[in-house]
Amino acid sequence: MRLITFGIQDEEEARREFIAAYEAARLGKPFSPKEGVNFTSIEAARNFLSPARLALLRLIKEKDPRSLYALAKLSGRSFPSVFKDIEILRKHGLVKLTRDKQSRRRSVLPRVEYDAIHLWIGV
Repeated sequence: MRLITFGIQDEEEARREFIAAYEAARLGKPFSPKEGVNFTSIEAARNFLSPARLALLRLIKEKDPRSLYALAKLSGRSFPSVFKDIEILRKHGLVKLTRDKQSRRRSVLPRVEYDAIHLWIGV
């Protein structure tokens, strides 16, 4: 099972990680950032993973739509609202978009390449 990890980290921890990355880049040293998406609060994670966005992820995984238009039709939502949510999910690494080179219209194919979302909360 492939997981994508979401973390809750406080602002101070995020700041320390940013400074470490900046210093490594400034000195030309390698830096390996944590994989996944981090939020500063559970509320921020909940707002990002809205029920509508989770439904899109499930539809992509279960129905394998051949275009964003097909995904909008499956979801019963307007194309512009689906496109906006997919762009947000893509920017955070939750959805991959590829062009279908065999399609006359070169449709954009959405893909979800993991099986579950793991929420990590340190104490």
